[in-house]
Amino acid sequence: MEFMKAPAIGIEDFKTFIDGNYYFVDKTGFIADLVSLEPSDEKTDVPVRRMKPALNGVSLFLRPRRFGKTLTLSMLKYFFDIDEKENAYLFDGLAISKEKEICEQFQNRFPVISLTLKDVKGKDDAGFLGEFNDCLKNEYKRHAYAKSSLTDRNDILTFERLSTGDGTAEDFKKYLSLLIQALYDYHKVKPIVLIDEYDVPLNTAHQNKCYDYVVDIISSMFSKGLKTNGNLQAGIITGCLQIAKNQIFTGLNNPGVYTVTRPVFAQYFGFTKEETASLLHYYGLDSRMDDVRDNYDGYSIGKYSMYNPFSLINFVQDARFDKNASCENYWASSSGDALLREMLAASENDQKLKETFKKLLKGKPVKASVDKTVVYNEMTRSPAAIMGTLLFSGYLTVAEDLKDSNYSLRIPNKEVITTFRNLVRDYDRDVQATSGGKLLRDFTEGNVPGAETDIGDSLKRIISLDDLRKDKEYFMHGFLLGSLVDANGSGPWVITSQKESGDGYADITLEDSGKRKVIIIEVKQTKEKDIEKGAEGALAQIERKRYAVKYESYAYHIMKYGVCFHGKQVSVKMEETT
Repeated sequence: MEFMKAPAIGIEDFKTFIDGNYYFVDKTGFIADLVSLEPSDEKTDVPVRRMKPALNGVSLFLRPRRFGKTLTLSMLKYFFDIDEKENAYLFDGLAISKEKEICEQFQNRFPVISLTLKDVKGKDDAGFLGEFNDCLKNEYKRHAYAKSSLTDRNDILTFERLSTGDGTAEDFKKYLSLLIQALYDYHKVKPIVLIDEYDVPLNTAHQNKCYDYVVDIISSMFSKGLKTNGNLQAGIITGCLQIAKNQIFTGLNNPGVYTVTRPVFAQYFGFTKEETASLLHYYGLDSRMDDVRDNYDGYSIGKYSMYNPFSLINFVQDARFDKNASCENYWASSSGDALLREMLAASENDQKLKETFKKLLKGKPVKASVDKTVVYNEMTRSPAAIMGTLLFSGYLTVAEDLKDSNYSLRIPNKEVITTFRNLVRDYDRDVQATSGGKLLRDFTEGNVPGAETDIGDSLKRIISLDDLRKDKEYFMHGFLLGSLVDANGSGPWVITSQKESGDGYADITLEDSGKRKVIIIEVKQTKEKDIEKGAEGALAQIERKRYAVKYESYAYHIMKYGVCFHGKQVSVKMEETT
């Protein structure tokens, strides 16, 4: 019986991957293209084969999280690294092994500096410095032999501090330039620098209000190490977002930037349709191709429609044991949602942007201008910056290139639209929770103008999936009920919906039996602009259907509210009996 290879979950080291005999989608063709393809420019993107290898300069590859960037850089490290000659066998039988000339010229020929910044996350300046030390010291320790090539006493001391995890902020600004110098002087061969997830520390620092400190370290590190450095062979950097050049890539000589809007190298991050079909066939899951396409496909990059590899592999792992396993939402649970929440919050005061989100959530494409670079303190100030951030983060994909940084955009698949919708619901609940306290006080204190103002303000803030329903009255009922329930918590009010009373069912009832007080709310939605008349009609219904009769017999303090909506305009009317 033939041994079946296992799908690799959470393995990002190429050697572990190959030695463990896991199912491997061969992406080593990336190496051949990397050293021999030179795209002409971003406008034409016609790859050109060079007579001389094109492995030089700095290249930035941007893809959504969980698209195989870390494994790809690990693969490059084992191929290029002069210190990994004993692991050359890892590439036996793979596509790159057929490129004899490339292997002879490039395989294990260069010193390699390999860094990942994806775990550099701190809560403040000191926390970040500690994380820089913890995450980056091992690369200095791995190259400890290169210290012998240094002659300057200060450089030697800096090298030692970075090796032991005692580096200062100033030391990290020289992290790349010093190690590049040491390796070049030792080997007399220009090093290759690989940097994975360069933007993770910047995103975390932005959220934790210490962005200036972190961007100063990283921008200086990159500038000193990658800018016109005669000792550098090439730099290859991965991330999700392209941070503005004046913030992070100051002085670099026009790095090659390969985003999801460019076709060059498109097939090397994520799985193509053919690779996905082969994967499913290997595990006897051919019948699940349609499900997988609907849930994990849809990222349009160049001529390819790419599948999310993280979600696909996790699905295969589940389906191996249950061929009817559902396509779960794996991608959303793999990281935080702070960035998307920030984008949603930006729509509170931008009705056009809010309508754009609603259209996307219906599964429809939208036309939008896209800002391809991110300035963190300005990223929510324009729709173009917001749409660019969502596109490069994987929440959107290109449906059509309309030229000049204008695109038709859509949500790529069911997994992402579910993620988006769940987050919108959570966001709307948060809005309800923050506004509910005011609304509860308004209704309990008889503050009619305040109720109208606070309901109106809340409706302007929320994005609301339920607002897309035809039954708007149902939505408004749920919105008010949710806000009041969240605000009350375990408080004195017993809050019920559609409580049987008199000759019908009251929309919302708040009862405090200890104080013998009750609030009855009837909610109406009208197509007419006379919402005051609608609110009066809601009050009249409370009387006509005798919703308060039970409480009148027990001498309750009764407050009756008629609430009427037209779009997001609201009118509130109140009657009170004691």
